[in-house]
Amino acid sequence: MPPEVLIIADDLTGALDSSVAFAGPERSVLVARHADAIPDLLDRRPNVLAVNTASRECAPETAAKRMTAALAALPLNDVPVIMKKVDSRLKGNIAAEMAILQNALGSRRVIAAPAIPTMGRCVRGGLLSGNGIAQPIAVAERLGVSAEIPDVANDRDMAAIVAQAGNDTLWVGARGLAFALAGEAGTVQTHRSRLAPPLMIVNGSRDPITLAQIERLGALTPLIEAPDGAVPLVRERSFAITISDGGGGEAGDVAGARFCASIDKLLHTYKPQSLLISGGESCNGILDRLAIRSLQVEAELRPGLPVSRAITPWGNLQLVTKSGGFGTPSLLAEILTETMADVSQ
Repeated sequence: MPPEVLIIADDLTGALDSSVAFAGPERSVLVARHADAIPDLLDRRPNVLAVNTASRECAPETAAKRMTAALAALPLNDVPVIMKKVDSRLKGNIAAEMAILQNALGSRRVIAAPAIPTMGRCVRGGLLSGNGIAQPIAVAERLGVSAEIPDVANDRDMAAIVAQAGNDTLWVGARGLAFALAGEAGTVQTHRSRLAPPLMIVNGSRDPITLAQIERLGALTPLIEAPDGAVPLVRERSFAITISDGGGGEAGDVAGARFCASIDKLLHTYKPQSLLISGGESCNGILDRLAIRSLQVEAELRPGLPVSRAITPWGNLQLVTKSGGFGTPSLLAEILTETMADVSQ
């Protein structure tokens, strides 16, 4: 039996952030981190399958090849709901990906609804604007294919568009659209997850929003800095760890790889039950080293913070992924405080 819903995303955090809309105790929501994991996941007959093509940060030609490889493994004609998850500010190789996807799907109607009203991002007159968007973005120019681009000012608008669309639609959008699709199907998740201690918090992002969140953790737990990704000797049993600038002009990819390798060693030593990672590249690097090819999405810890389950060498792991620019300054401190309170009860 094919999935009821297929989500094709250009990065891992997007695949998780959109597919969590459909998660629930009675539903199987699986994410393939790479195209080669798709056949095994289809054999498990999930209700929802999300695929990460890892095609946002590469050249358009590479993005097209990765999209082609993913589509070759998918039963496109048998899936009722298909969504192309795009960046909420329409970054990446959307036009190259859409050309391949539209060619594979043929006559499906294309509706692009990238608004996220809960984040203050709306579409009017074909322009995406709002919080975090310096200048309005022409949606049609980023898509590169013919599409309907309805106005969306709020969640009611989004829900109405989904309700009226009917079948044989290729949806293009972000988190707001995913939750509208889940709502129309009667499967929108309302369950809020809690993390099992011990919790390890790892930050590989240099985004100022996340750095402010990390700084607040210092009042609750030892905060370990990893200059240019080099993790010092860790003696504490409970801690948070963050990459930092070592001042040596180290290339970002080199520092990132060193950081992920060090975190991998710490994880095997401390064997946490829960792991929160901020920064998409760090998350991918750490999961690669743990040989985790897929994730089962369970719920949200907070809006925009999906909780997934993975199998590691030491057992089950709850994984929380956070994009670098997401959340209030107190977000990580609140999560750690909540988890520590569960230990004391």
